Amino acid sequence: MLTMSPLRLEGVRAVVTGASRGLGRVIAEGYVREGATVVATARALAHLDAVTRGCDGAPGTLVRTVALELEDPDSVAAAAVACRAALGRIDVLVNNAGILGRRTSLLETAPNELTRAFAVNVVGPLGLVSGMMDGFADGAVIINVSSGAAGRAGWGAYGLSKAALNVMTAMLGEELRGRRVRCVAINPGGMRTEMRRAAYPSEDPQTVPHPRSVVEPFLAIAAGADAGDVVEARAWTS
Repeated sequence: MLTMSPLRLEGVRAVVTGASRGLGRVIAEGYVREGATVVATARALAHLDAVTRGCDGAPGTLVRTVALELEDPDSVAAAAVACRAALGRIDVLVNNAGILGRRTSLLETAPNELTRAFAVNVVGPLGLVSGMMDGFADGAVIINVSSGAAGRAGWGAYGLSKAALNVMTAMLGEELRGRRVRCVAINPGGMRTEMRRAAYPSEDPQTVPHPRSVVEPFLAIAAGADAGDVVEARAWTS
């Protein structure tokens, strides 16, 4: 009698950016626990020591860690090559890494702040997709981590860049449909992260949910769940 594996992501090969802490670390560790083979990236390899330890002994494999500086096109290109070499094929790419910058009005946002936010939050992720394109499997999924601050007044370069990321997700979804590559934007909502702490310095972190509370849609979508183009993690019921 054939026995089915209880691991949802057995055989899945995934890349998770910004995996050294917060949501990215939770996603990477969750994927490995569900049997996936994962490449994790961060700005420096030493930052990934904790996620390496967190994956130790899990059913899946953290097969490689890769240094990635999203605002450096050469680093993005090299990371894409490294991920493809480590995995062979790519079933899931989670573009989680990003920067916050100052919370301010657009009129008070300096040009260099806009340039850096777009480089890290939009151009870098798009470069990864482009560099990995030939490695995506049939039915692969690109998950872009969005934000409730996308397009919101008072969030400066971050709000504008996350709105652009949402538009990028929709455009790529249309353009890659013929190649059977899905594109999904997930808004995780408020979480207990360093970015949240920087955005709300007077907030008690214990009043904010841990990133583990929103990891389920990232797992389910990687396993094949069709949730549409935009997902609100807090409303996930599947």
